[in-house]
Amino acid sequence: MSLKKIIYSLAFIFLSVPFIGAQNNAQAEKIITDLLAEAKTNAIKTNFRLVTNDKSNSQSASGTFTLKGNRFVLEMEALKAWFDGKTQWSYVAQSNEVSITEPTEKELAETNPMAILSGFKSRCSIKFSTIKSATDYCIDMIPKLKDKNISKIEVQVNKSTGNLVSIKLNNKNGSSTLLKLTNFQKGVKVSDNTFVFNQSRYKGVIVNDLR
Repeated sequence: MSLKKIIYSLAFIFLSVPFIGAQNNAQAEKIITDLLAEAKTNAIKTNFRLVTNDKSNSQSASGTFTLKGNRFVLEMEALKAWFDGKTQWSYVAQSNEVSITEPTEKELAETNPMAILSGFKSRCSIKFSTIKSATDYCIDMIPKLKDKNISKIEVQVNKSTGNLVSIKLNNKNGSSTLLKLTNFQKGVKVSDNTFVFNQSRYKGVIVNDLR
């Protein structure tokens, strides 16, 4: 599973949840408002497991994801990525190689969880799912544009904590991507250096500066 695909899928952690407010449900709106406010001022950190399924195979990846405002760091055994709001570093452990880029707005829409929040609310119809849970809110989001690949996004949010539990993307071709979150922490204290690649920690690293 490519680094870009992993980051793109993780983007739905924050890309998806703002739609809950469209139900005009005061409780749901407060959950989202508090979550986004927390992300802007303090870091959010979560463990994740990402599973993609199609007709021929299944792939999985796991790791940790930390976000603060428009900055993030993704940490996995084989892959890591840092974004400080301007520059992105993508590191592949197997080749001991890091690529440096300055993503465009379009590229950030595929890699940065906060980059496309403002314009995405109008793209889906939102309703509570027919699936019921004693512990979680279950929400279905249906894209309004019929030409989009995604047919439905399913989100679960814990009722007592307001933390995200899982997000499932269902595609029109029958494939799906399931993101399960554990140890979701809000208000984590991290320094600005957390979101910057520290070359001194990677002896002999090959640097590809693509800026």
